[in-house]
Amino acid sequence: MTSNDQSIHPGPPVEVCVAANDLEAQIVKSFLESNGIPVMLQGDAASKVYGFTIGGMAEVRVFVPEPLAAQAIELLESGGEEEEEAEPA
Repeated sequence: MTSNDQSIHPGPPVEVCVAANDLEAQIVKSFLESNGIPVMLQGDAASKVYGFTIGGMAEVRVFVPEPLAAQAIELLESGGEEEEEAEPA
């Protein structure tokens, strides 16, 4: 069995944001993963069972590997502005 050093990140996962609901969390996850950052989502199971879409029970926490947390936060704060600026108007 061989290990891929790129897929193993030392340290505990770090919470980089709290999404309002599962849909928002999936969008954040897709955005970060498209920028090469692996993501783990953690939400309340009751929200999926009962279909909560607003409120504290619907919140989903977004975690990334510790070494990539600063990069993930920077990407989330920029909101993909670099990509939007690159497109011609």
